[in-house]
Amino acid sequence: MNRLALIVTLCVAIFTVACGGSGSVPIPPPPTGGFSNSSLKGHYAFSMSGTDAATGEFFARVGSFSADGNGGISGGIEDVNTPQNGQQTIPYTVSTYSIRADGRGTINLTNDTGTLSFSIAMLSPSQGIIVQTDPSLVATASGTFILQDPNSFTVAGLSGKYVFDFSGLDFSNATVNNPFGVPDSIVGQFVSNGSNSITSGLLDENDNAVLVSAAPFTSASYQLDATNGTSFGRGTVSFTANGTNFQYAFYIVNGTRARMIEINSNALTLGDAFAQSSVPTTNTNFNGNFAFLLSGSGSGGAITRIGRFTADGNGGLGSIFADTNDTGTVAKVPNGSLSATSYAIDTNFPGTGRGTVTFTDSKLGTYQFVMYLSSSSGGVIQDVSQNNVADGSLALQIGAPFSNTSLAGDYGFGFAGVSRNSSTLVSAEEDYVGHITLSSSSSSNVSGAVDFTEFSSNQGLFTSIVVSGNGLTVGGDGTTSTGTRNALSLKLNTAPASTLNFVPYIVNSQTMFVAGTDSNRVISGTITLQAP
Repeated sequence: MNRLALIVTLCVAIFTVACGGSGSVPIPPPPTGGFSNSSLKGHYAFSMSGTDAATGEFFARVGSFSADGNGGISGGIEDVNTPQNGQQTIPYTVSTYSIRADGRGTINLTNDTGTLSFSIAMLSPSQGIIVQTDPSLVATASGTFILQDPNSFTVAGLSGKYVFDFSGLDFSNATVNNPFGVPDSIVGQFVSNGSNSITSGLLDENDNAVLVSAAPFTSASYQLDATNGTSFGRGTVSFTANGTNFQYAFYIVNGTRARMIEINSNALTLGDAFAQSSVPTTNTNFNGNFAFLLSGSGSGGAITRIGRFTADGNGGLGSIFADTNDTGTVAKVPNGSLSATSYAIDTNFPGTGRGTVTFTDSKLGTYQFVMYLSSSSGGVIQDVSQNNVADGSLALQIGAPFSNTSLAGDYGFGFAGVSRNSSTLVSAEEDYVGHITLSSSSSSNVSGAVDFTEFSSNQGLFTSIVVSGNGLTVGGDGTTSTGTRNALSLKLNTAPASTLNFVPYIVNSQTMFVAGTDSNRVISGTITLQAP
């Protein structure tokens, strides 16, 4: 989901520029790999958010489609929500898709209002990355899709303990500077009995930097949609905490995950719920090396927080290194000296997975986070530092040492964020989806292709753009545990060409968190090894 797009306010005028740029661009070579139309088969739950070009509003869609493994989509349904039109549940009719050998492809979803076009990158037959790429530039949005298990499309399909991470906008607190609403992040945990009842729950909300901490659910229930539940796994859930009622539509992926979007409310948030297992209940149970990635907004605009730390099993943190981007101002942690480096598993709410992480940099200030762990290997994390609203993922780092040789392979990627036009100073959303091959060379080791939409400079839709450049530079053992950073440089061979620069934090041999280090954009995402 594109959390960074939440704070962008667009004007219609910036879309009057035609698609593409001037001059010729190279054409990607014929794709190679193990993917085909048969790789996309079954029911898939998707979740994405972005910006409407006509109004500049944030919007979100969560739903499900059914692919036949032969280029056809028999149908589907989505919940789409905008500040202007509210929530709508819209069915899809017969539609089409196409998958190339490298996992890149297109999906065209048709409903009563027309056809929506998307570019995708398959990570495996069970998941992929998706970006809205309509030639008419009606909107841009990004997200993911995941293979569903229809056997879970029952009330019992949502059963047990789950952590969740939702982000979006609160319309009720709109301001002059944020006419469409203010940023809102909700993380927490709930327990379902598999029979329409949620027996307990707890949440932390960061609504425009106003915090609600560890608020218990006072009432909660859920139900499967009588019309679309058994076909697409759709249902609805309602819960109350801190005197506020929250309502969501959900789509069951399987017993371990559900995709959710807020409905019937003066707010619009979306995200996923993940099953919990063996969560730490004391500081002793939380130990090891962890990487994190968060995106959202600060007092000046879009922000990202990416980094790693070592939890010692006794409430202490070590080997803390992070990279921040505050509306184009980048910084490295530590910048000064570090103090108050600690974490705490919340024993007031045992079994919820709730905990806190904090550290202070003498030059950059204090960083504070709330986490809800899905297991001892990670979970979801929320930034509660002063003036910030951001959230994202926390994951155990394993598999080191890393090298260009050990990381060589084919990857799918998705990046989302905000870029600024240096001439007009317009800031607007951009979304990228593509495939790259990393070789074992220490430099000039990347090749691939990308589709992207960019609404700030060279406004438009760009498809099948060749990716080249210096590629991935691995520092030290690749974990950043000594402060030696990795680097990623991707040249986009548009006309004129441009380069995206990132700092990658390697989670394991299959996954990298990345955040941009350029001064004209705030962007982040994941790069994932493909498994056809």
